[in-house]
Amino acid sequence: MEDQKEQNVIAQEWVVMFDGQIKRSEKKFDGNLHHIEINRKNNK
Repeated sequence: MEDQKEQNVIAQEWVVMFDGQIKRSEKKFDGNLHHIEINRKNNK
């Protein structure tokens, strides 16, 4: 069986405003837990 190693996912969001300002945010989360949560939501 495959070794389950920790898979961290980094999601980035970039917003460019009409006045030229750029806002950037970054979120890190555990990919395995995120996958389980998405599957749970899809099976409802």
